[in-house]
Amino acid sequence: MSATTRSRVVELSAHNAQQVTVLAALSATFMWLLLTMGFMPAMDTFFSTFLRSDVLRNGERVVYRIAENRSDDTLTTGTLSTWALVESDPRRAALEALGNAPLPRAEYIFQPLVALTPLVLVGGFVFAALFTVVLPSGIGFVRQKIEREILTTLDRIAVAQFGDHTPEDIRRLTREISGADVRKLHDLVDVYGMPYSDLELLQRALRWSDASAGMQVVRVHDAVKFYMREYFTDRYSNAILGLVYIGAAILIIVIGIRGLKFLPATDPSVVLGALGLEFMLLITYAVVLMYGRTEEANHGPTGGGGGEAQYALDADSQQLLRAFLATPRASQHNAGDDA
Repeated sequence: MSATTRSRVVELSAHNAQQVTVLAALSATFMWLLLTMGFMPAMDTFFSTFLRSDVLRNGERVVYRIAENRSDDTLTTGTLSTWALVESDPRRAALEALGNAPLPRAEYIFQPLVALTPLVLVGGFVFAALFTVVLPSGIGFVRQKIEREILTTLDRIAVAQFGDHTPEDIRRLTREISGADVRKLHDLVDVYGMPYSDLELLQRALRWSDASAGMQVVRVHDAVKFYMREYFTDRYSNAILGLVYIGAAILIIVIGIRGLKFLPATDPSVVLGALGLEFMLLITYAVVLMYGRTEEANHGPTGGGGGEAQYALDADSQQLLRAFLATPRASQHNAGDDA
């Protein structure tokens, strides 16, 4: 890696305070939007449609019994703290208007913050990270990571082609790969000694980087796929798999505690939260597997080249072997003719 490339990669590896602040602000914004405009309305619809219950969450007081052997308690509902699911009664509004309606009895209690926190945290962070892909480099957290991996990949190709290279060599490679058609790209596979799928992915990432703001939004999947394939899946796949096992352990503990009756059946918020955590972790691990390299690519020859280079080496070896074995036979045949 040349000194100029090395300094640029080091520069792209460090994030400034502005990028971190923008990512944190976007994460908080998307978390709030998912909670208030996504998951909470969805849960309200689910309770009303499938459980045929009225959802009280605007400060109403309800009667609630946590277990059969316990006395009744009076709870005050809240939009984010506690929802009460009560039996539908069309007369309730009229009785409440007269001021002589008894307190409704809650069949179930739902705590949105407890049940929806895993979904909101992971979903908000993912949406915020994707949004920073299309932001300028100065404030785009993930965009800077993608640009770093593009430069690192171009530098590996330049080292293989030129050895000690200059920034102009990097720019020439960028133009050559970005402007190549399908036929040219196949020719570059032999020149660069790398698999076609990797070179095509690099080409798409380069075209995303050179596109206008509107086209970058359209092609954001190409940039994210390149970053996931070249860096994220190799670096964090084991960590994410470990988190999946941790989430499964938490879910087992919660289900076990629920089976021992330590968690009331009328308040499933903790169980739903554990299920949501494991669900998001499994989805994350599935995405890592989809964007990761195949087994053939992982077991290919080191230093680039893939299956094409290995095939070419085997063909040359076979040709040399045939020439070597053919020489003694020709000599013996000539000796027989002389005799």
